[in-house]
Amino acid sequence: MSAPQRDFAHQVVSAGLLVRLIAIMVAMIGMVGDTMTGPVLACVLVLSVSSFSFLVYPQVSGFVVRHPLVVVLDVLLTLTVVALLGVESPLVLATFSTALILGVLFRPQIAWLGAVVLVAGYLAVARATVGLDVGFMLSLGVPALYLAFVAIGLAVRGAHEQFVGVAREAAVAREAVAAADERARLAREMHDSLGKTLHGISLAAQALPLWVERDPAAAMVQARGLADGANQAADEARRLLVRMRADEPDRPLVEVVAELCARWELEHRTECRFTYGAAVDLPPDTRYEVLAILGEALENVARHSGASRVDVELRGQPDGTVRLSVQDDGQGFVPREDGTSPRGHFGLTGMRERALEVGAELGVRSTPGAGTEVVVQVGPTKERSDVPR
Repeated sequence: MSAPQRDFAHQVVSAGLLVRLIAIMVAMIGMVGDTMTGPVLACVLVLSVSSFSFLVYPQVSGFVVRHPLVVVLDVLLTLTVVALLGVESPLVLATFSTALILGVLFRPQIAWLGAVVLVAGYLAVARATVGLDVGFMLSLGVPALYLAFVAIGLAVRGAHEQFVGVAREAAVAREAVAAADERARLAREMHDSLGKTLHGISLAAQALPLWVERDPAAAMVQARGLADGANQAADEARRLLVRMRADEPDRPLVEVVAELCARWELEHRTECRFTYGAAVDLPPDTRYEVLAILGEALENVARHSGASRVDVELRGQPDGTVRLSVQDDGQGFVPREDGTSPRGHFGLTGMRERALEVGAELGVRSTPGAGTEVVVQVGPTKERSDVPR
C-alpha cells in the first residue's frame, strides 16, 4: 500500500471507528434499565479501548494501516461480542464498522473472504442463541448490512485508487508539459542571447583570413574582437545555465529567490538582504522570466553599481499583484526616457523585453550617487512603471 493509500485508509478507518464509538453510546442508551452484566461491560470496554487507541495514538493507527492482517483480530473480536451478547443486543450495531474496515484495507478477494467469515460466524451464533425462529432483520438484515458495508469499503477504496491513478497521470502530463516548456525556453534563450553572439563570432571568423591578407594590423583588432566575443559567449552561457538551474517550479518562489540572493551574496561578497510580505507564486513561464530579470538586475549591480548592499523584496498585493524590487546603494546613473540600456549595454533592454513577454511591467528609477531600484510587477492591476514606489 502506497503512502497516499495508507493516509486515505487511515482517514476512512478512523471515521469507521468513530462511528463505532457513537454506536456504542447509542447502544448504551438503548440498554438503560437493563442489568449491566460482566460480559456486556467487558465487550463495551474492549470495543471502546481498541477504537479509542486507534484514534488517539498514531503508533497504533500506523501499525494497523501498515499491517492490515491485524484486522483479523477485529473480526474475531466482533464475533466474540456477538457470541457473548447475542444477536439481539444493541451492541451488534458497533460491529458494522468491522465490515467497512475490511473493504477499505483489503483487496476484493480477501475482503469478501473476511465478509464470508463474518457473516458465517454471525449466522452460527444466531442459530445457536436464538434458534431457527429468528426474524427477518436478524436472519437476513444484519448479514446483508455486513456485506453492504464491505461493498461500500471496496467502492471507496476503488474510487480512491482511481483518483490516485488519475492524479499520477496528470502529474506525469504536467511534467511532460513543463519539460517541453523548458526546452522551448532554452531554445528561445539561446536564440536571443548566445545564438546571436555566436553568429557574430562566426561572421567575424570567416572574414578574418581576408583581413590577415589585406591588413594585418586590422586583423589583430578583429582577432581581439573575436576573443572578446568568445568571452561574452562563455559568460552568456554561464548566466543561462545559472538561470535554468534557479528555476525550480516544484519549490516555492520565495525559497528560490532567497537561495538566489544568498548565492549571489556569497559569490560577490556584497550584502544582499531579502524580505517578503507573503507566500506568493507565479505561473511557470512568468516565474521563469521574473527570476531571469532578478538575475540580470543582480548581475548589473555586481558589474556597474559599486554597491555595498542590495535589498530584494518580494511581496503580494491585496489586488493580486506580485511585486519584486531590487534596490542598491551604488553609484546610480541617468536612465533613458525610453527605458532601454545605455549605449553599449543590453541588460535593461533585455529585462524590459522579458517583462513584456509575460505581460509584466518593469520600472527603473536611478539617480547618480543615490543608487538604483528595479521593480517588476505582475498581476491584474499594476502601478505606473515609470515611477515605481
